[in-house]
Amino acid sequence: MAIARIKSFIDTSLKNTTLNRTANLEPEIGIKIVHSPASKALYVTVIGARHLPQNFGFTRVNSYVVKVKLLPGKEKFETTPKNESWPNWNEEFTFPLSKETKSKFGKTKITEEEINGSKFIVATVYAVLEDKPLIATEKKDSENEKKKGESSKKGKNSQVTKGASSVQESSKNNSLLTQFFGKPGDKEKSGQQKTARERIFDKRRTLGAATVKLDPSSFVSKPVKPKNPSDVSTGEVWWPLKPISSGISGAEERRESKKGQVEISLCQEKSEKEDETGGNLVLSLIKLRCSLQTMHEHEALKGQLYIKMSVVDGGIVTHFWKSDRFSPTISISFPPDMARVVAKNPQGKDISFVVKFVSKNKIGKKTAIGHFVIGPDVEGSYGEQWKQALAKPGQQITKWQPFE
Repeated sequence: MAIARIKSFIDTSLKNTTLNRTANLEPEIGIKIVHSPASKALYVTVIGARHLPQNFGFTRVNSYVVKVKLLPGKEKFETTPKNESWPNWNEEFTFPLSKETKSKFGKTKITEEEINGSKFIVATVYAVLEDKPLIATEKKDSENEKKKGESSKKGKNSQVTKGASSVQESSKNNSLLTQFFGKPGDKEKSGQQKTARERIFDKRRTLGAATVKLDPSSFVSKPVKPKNPSDVSTGEVWWPLKPISSGISGAEERRESKKGQVEISLCQEKSEKEDETGGNLVLSLIKLRCSLQTMHEHEALKGQLYIKMSVVDGGIVTHFWKSDRFSPTISISFPPDMARVVAKNPQGKDISFVVKFVSKNKIGKKTAIGHFVIGPDVEGSYGEQWKQALAKPGQQITKWQPFE
């Protein structure tokens, strides 16, 4: 009995150790950067990635791609798709560091932009999903195999009858859908109107990004095969994939939340008249971040997400803004000049902002994922952002706020 207990204890310990090690394996991306002062360029090599998820909810991942950008800058490149959870790319991309300056006599001078910690390389990893759900595909394959024998025994008359009945049934369903949901073929028409680029991005899901600060102290080695004698390299470095952050002031104060968090900006406009205490209060939405858990849950439910911001005056919604519905993702950005609501002269009034994070499934059922309120009587960081905006008119108060 004692030996059996010891063996059982050892087996249990090994299993727990294996599970813990597996759970800690986070997605990573390997990057190598070479700085060439002679060529006035950066050579960024995407080596590969590790521990990438093979499916999202009930949908398989077809392939993975990496988008590489130099910030600030407009150049961006993308790797070829790879259909492995440990993809190897070893693809090199060139970012020029030349800068043109004009002299007094109309001549142009080309100089190299300095690498002083003010530039960043951002590598974002995307998963491209398959068209068919995971379980539905397997079930369909098994049903097709069962029906092969039956379909071969049936004659042409039975096939015609079956086809006619299916046409009648589909037309009946279409009429019911038309009665309750609108004109027939609207869904098909909207799908046809999408461009090829939109259809590609509909299948993409953001896994995360690695942000590499270009500091001179990071280039500590010589490349194996340098293009110029003065070339220096960071060597092969593996970075964990993290949710995308804008880096705007206040981002370091964000709190992690499984439901998600948004980066919002609150600003009180300066009043045109000197005798007035303040102007309108503008709330702008910049970015949404979700956890992998939240993204997987709604990916499995085939839900579409959206954010709604409302101005509440005395318990009544006077103005609101609602985003377009988007697929579950880790991070998504919004245009702050469009994603905004305005509270007119809020001082001395019972006015507050309500921000909601909502999921809507195929049937049309809405589920509230989370919400929060920003106002004068709210505790915590929500109330602090309100007070800071009123105390500093004309200044953007930007913070990460979690959904409750």
